[in-house]
Amino acid sequence: MSILQITPEGSRPSGDTLAPLIESLNRRRSHMAEIPVDRLLALLDEFSGRLLRDERTRSLEGIMFLAAWLRRNNLQRLLELNLNGNPAYLDGFVSAGRDYLAAKPQGLVAMWMAGNVPTLPMYSLVPALLAKNVCLVKLAYPETGGMDRLLAVLADCRVEGLSGSELLEAIAVVWFDYHRTELNEQMSLAADAKIVWGGRSAIEAITALPRREHCTEIVFGPKYSIGVIGRERLEQDADPDGVVAAFVQDIAIFDQRACSAPQTIFVERNERYSLNEIGEMFARELAKLPAKPALDAYTTMQILSARAEWALDESRDVIASDDGANWTVCMDRDVVLKEAVQSRTIFLTEVESWWEIIPLLGPKVQTVGIALGRLETSQKFAEAATAACVARCVRPGIMNNYESPWDGKLLVGQLVRWVTLKP
Repeated sequence: MSILQITPEGSRPSGDTLAPLIESLNRRRSHMAEIPVDRLLALLDEFSGRLLRDERTRSLEGIMFLAAWLRRNNLQRLLELNLNGNPAYLDGFVSAGRDYLAAKPQGLVAMWMAGNVPTLPMYSLVPALLAKNVCLVKLAYPETGGMDRLLAVLADCRVEGLSGSELLEAIAVVWFDYHRTELNEQMSLAADAKIVWGGRSAIEAITALPRREHCTEIVFGPKYSIGVIGRERLEQDADPDGVVAAFVQDIAIFDQRACSAPQTIFVERNERYSLNEIGEMFARELAKLPAKPALDAYTTMQILSARAEWALDESRDVIASDDGANWTVCMDRDVVLKEAVQSRTIFLTEVESWWEIIPLLGPKVQTVGIALGRLETSQKFAEAATAACVARCVRPGIMNNYESPWDGKLLVGQLVRWVTLKP
C-alpha cells in the first residue's frame, strides 16, 4: 500500500493506484455543480465558527486567521473580486447586455501542496470548492499536520440543504512518496486544473508531468518577502515600537516558513534612531515571544552559523537570545537580500533611501511590509515595487494574511470556465 488517504478519522492505506479515488470524484462533479453558491458560503461560515471552539482544531498553528478568512462576508468579497462583482455567475447564466455569461467549474482540480504551513491546503481547497470543482489534494508529508482534524470538524458542519460530510465526498486528500512518478502522472492526467505550491525543484518536476491539452496550470512557486521602515515613520512616529511589534508578529507566525514572512527589513538612515537602537527594539519584542519548541539540528546550525558570521565581521552586528537559538537580529549596511535562515532570524539593513532597494526587487519578491510614513510616500514606493513585479505592499502585521489576489493571481477566477449564451 503506497497511498495514504487522509480522512476525518485519520490516515488509512488506499492501495497503489489513484484510479478509484479519481473515479469517485468524477462521479460527484454533476452534484457539486448543482449546489447553490449561497449554500456553500453558509456551510463554510458554519465551519469558520466551529474551528476556534472545537478542541480538535483550536490549537492548530494559523487557525485564528483561517477561521476569520472562512467567514461568509470575507468569502463573499473574494467571489465578488474574482467574478466580475457577481457570484451569481456560479449558479447559472447572468445577463450581460444582450448576451448571457456563466462561470462553470473546471472539473477536477489536482493540488500539490507545500509542507511549510499546516493550514495551506484549505486556501486552495476552499476557492476550488466555491467554484464547484471536485478536488484531489496531495500533501507534502505523510504526517497530516492537522488536516484530518480540519476535515473532521468540516464533516460535523450542517446547514439547510448541505452537510459537511456531503461536501467531503467532493474531496480526496492523499499522500504518497514524491518519487512515485506514475502516481503524479495519474493526478496530472486526471486534472482539468492543477494548483502547485512548492520550491523550485518541486515546481519543475510537477509542471513537467504530462497533462491534458485543456488543463489550466496555476503555480505558486518559491518567494521571498521583505520589510521597509522609512525615515518619515521613524522621525515622526511617537511609537515606533508599534511598527517593530507588528513586524515581529509577521516574523513569529509560521516561524517565517511562509513565503510572505519578512526575512530582510531595510531601514532608512534617520536622525532619531541608529540601526543598533532599532535592532534593540526588535530584540525586546522578540524576547516577549514564547520559547520555540526544540529545533532540529540543521536549523540550529544555520542560526548559529549566521550569528557567528555577523559577530566576526567588524562592519556587522548581531543581537541574539541568551536561551539558545530562540531569536536572532543581524544588522549591516550591505544592500542585498540576505539568504533566509527563518526561525525568528531577521536581518536589518540600513539604507540611505528606499530607492536603493528597488533594483533588488523582481518576481521572486512576493510581499513588502511597508512602514514609510505619508500615504504619498507609500504610493510612490508601491508604484516602483509593483512595476518591478512585487505582488503585495502591505502594512506590517498583516504580511501573512492570505488574500486575493495572491502572487498576482485571482484563484477562483482561474478555477472556472467562462461560458456564453447568445439567444
